[in-house]
Amino acid sequence: MKNEKNMNRLSIAAFLFACVASPLTYADNWQPLTGADTLQKLVSGATAEIVLKPGVTAVGTYNADGTAKIEAWNETFRRTWSVKGDDQVCYSDVETNCYSFEQNLDDPAEYRARNVESGEVFMFRVTDAEARTFARETPPDNEGGFGSPSAAEVAAALSDPNTNMGTMNIQFDYIRYDGNIAGASSASSASATRMLFQPSLPYKLTDTMNLFIRPAIPVIFSQDVPQQGGSFSSEGVDLGDISFDASLAKSLPSGMVLLGGLAGTLPTATNDSLGLNQWLLGPEAAVAMVKPWGVLGVLVSHQWDVAGEDDFDTSITGGQYFYAFNLKDGWQINASPTFSYNHKASSGNETTFPLGIGASKTTFLGGRPYKFGLQFWHYVESPDNFGPDYQVRFTVSPVVKLPW
Repeated sequence: MKNEKNMNRLSIAAFLFACVASPLTYADNWQPLTGADTLQKLVSGATAEIVLKPGVTAVGTYNADGTAKIEAWNETFRRTWSVKGDDQVCYSDVETNCYSFEQNLDDPAEYRARNVESGEVFMFRVTDAEARTFARETPPDNEGGFGSPSAAEVAAALSDPNTNMGTMNIQFDYIRYDGNIAGASSASSASATRMLFQPSLPYKLTDTMNLFIRPAIPVIFSQDVPQQGGSFSSEGVDLGDISFDASLAKSLPSGMVLLGGLAGTLPTATNDSLGLNQWLLGPEAAVAMVKPWGVLGVLVSHQWDVAGEDDFDTSITGGQYFYAFNLKDGWQINASPTFSYNHKASSGNETTFPLGIGASKTTFLGGRPYKFGLQFWHYVESPDNFGPDYQVRFTVSPVVKLPW
């Protein structure tokens, strides 16, 4: 009798975590699962392993104290859960989702759950109750479930500067310039179109610390470059100077993230007018606050020339401020504008500083999370002679499985 009760407990708990969306199956006898005490006991201590896509598994664990976590894509998504009324189980992360449940009495291994808000129905089947493993028939959707992260959870994790998730970040930029170069009448019509590829593959050192080594590889499709006499030459397609950073990031219990390391630039430009022909190196530091509502932070680096072209000196303080406000369904209001101060530039040409606004959407395609974003930067400070006036950035960031 005891074994039978344990098997029933595991069977009922299983569907709470599988979260498979599939066509509704017809059955003669669907029995609602009710009773606050019953649902509380069933969920407490339950776990599940869900295959999100080949080679990627999510593991969900729900504790008796109302805490829970989903481990997927090398990240841990923290949750809380509770029983609402006598027929719903709700979990909360960036948003709250509640489900009611039924069991197929004609096929006791089959269950269905209904999202109370959206009305979407999910079908589940227990494949091995004793080992607590459950089949998943379709890729996860944006709502996630008890056993897989939602789009909102993934979006929030990707905004954390100390995220454990690996991404292949691709940025497309259109930049419009302005300036008062002597003899130039067309500075305001000068522009550039670029792509920046920046993979981020964190190496986990502890539960709260990661090592990041991130190259940033620019491909310049077109670039108007000022020439002597006030004319412009259009350069591209070319490779620009590759930059990189190597840093350690640490998350504190308060939600604060601290980062420190080195930043550098390599003289890889295939056109002399698009690079410095110098090796640059210097320190990098960042601080951020990560909360359930979003992220606020700033990163600052300073680079000096350490080798290469010696006809001029380079000393540049650069950085990036970033913010993200979490919304529902994987949407965020966010931006990450970059700024710089050239210590060797002439008066009026030192500072480049934009104000940025944007939005992003995280969604699942083929079981893989993708983050798409669009930002607009208006430069409130820009070199007088020639500098950016405004910039539009479109980003695509697929999440990838880490190689370690």
